[in-house]
Amino acid sequence: MRTEPERRPKHRLTIGSSGRAILASSLLVLLFAGLAAADDRAQFALETGLDIDLVGVIQLDVGGTELTVVFVFINERTFASKISPSLRATLLPYVGRNAFYVNPNIKTVVSQFGFDPLAISVRAGAGETVRPGVESWVEITPGFLQGRFDVNPAGASQGSGAEGILILGDAIDADEPFDIYYGSERASFAVSSSVPQPTAAGRSTPTAATTSHDPIEVSPLEDVTTLEELLALPGLAAESIAAMFALPAELVRTAEVEYRSEVILRFVFIRLEDAVQESTLGDDLLDRLEPLVGTGAVMVWAYSPTGADFSPWNFFVQQAQTNYVFFSSASFVELTAGFVRDKTIGAGEMAAAVIRLPRGVDPAVPFAIVYSATKVTFP
Repeated sequence: MRTEPERRPKHRLTIGSSGRAILASSLLVLLFAGLAAADDRAQFALETGLDIDLVGVIQLDVGGTELTVVFVFINERTFASKISPSLRATLLPYVGRNAFYVNPNIKTVVSQFGFDPLAISVRAGAGETVRPGVESWVEITPGFLQGRFDVNPAGASQGSGAEGILILGDAIDADEPFDIYYGSERASFAVSSSVPQPTAAGRSTPTAATTSHDPIEVSPLEDVTTLEELLALPGLAAESIAAMFALPAELVRTAEVEYRSEVILRFVFIRLEDAVQESTLGDDLLDRLEPLVGTGAVMVWAYSPTGADFSPWNFFVQQAQTNYVFFSSASFVELTAGFVRDKTIGAGEMAAAVIRLPRGVDPAVPFAIVYSATKVTFP
């Protein structure tokens, strides 16, 4: 499948009403901006949906300006927060590497600030202090290592900041308590090995598919031209797709997303129940689907007549007022090469895969598949 050149994801931060660091709509969605800041760390955890043991906050005076540095430990539970698909895709490669999302920010607008990532050090228990070098850092916002700050997209009144990833690897044992220092100020961590449960009282907190699946790999479809021509037809309805491929209507759903009245992304979802094996999808495709039929999995075809940004990490599953996000590439079985890695779908092109439901989802109970704000429901 042809793809456009990869675009660098745009990540920004937002400062909450109290002036404390809050990851933004392009990262972690702020829901509780009006809460009082009795404790910065606790408030940040509450507002972002992160478990508090994953969060550290350091505040210090730098030349008369208060600098706030937020640290978020990256593990599977990080993705059970209000994390956006764009940040999820950015952080996923760092799970299991003792890595941190790092967000320095101030309340004023500057293009450059005296934040020095190399002033950060780590100490585990009574062990020696480790000072990570440049090679331990990955920039999210350009110029992070040189102290470049960007204006908060929420407005100049909300200040400015930067974002990066610190990879500690074997420098720490995340099963044991450790401290991160910026200068002489400290943030202490004791990362729990437990997995959070969905919240009660009707409040829906995204739950990561923390126990993913054994990987299944199939050879990519060699030619999807016929499907691309089909999906190019305007006004294509689920009933039409079902009739074309001799599928029960209850197994097929369609959806369309329109951005800025000019970019269109179309989806066809086909639930892989036994009746699919009697369809006219074709032996080439059915052979690839065979190990997934009857597991609750759902095939998705994503197509754009205009060309569109696309990420499979925009998908999540809703069931019984709980949102289940994906953090593992094993949750998708690629039918076209690069589905999991794709950033865009070219004009007139499609991407296809099978979505494997998170283990917390009961396929016998109604569930919805959501892409951004677009939803289809089965049955």
